[in-house]
Amino acid sequence: MENGKEGAFPLVGYKGIGLTKREYFAGLAMQGMFSQHGFLLKDTVELAEIAVKCADELLKQLDKAE
Repeated sequence: MENGKEGAFPLVGYKGIGLTKREYFAGLAMQGMFSQHGFLLKDTVELAEIAVKCADELLKQLDKAE
């Protein structure tokens, strides 16, 4: 899953990568979960774990499509 280590928004001439694709996708998954009231009652560690699993699966599927 090397694709997940690449920068989500690479800039030419910028040395850092900022957020990785994996971090960005996990953040988007968490944002979606928090927008649903039912998820606010769950354990935050569990939410983070689910978000990372969603990001990893998305990257895995994207790698298959290439």
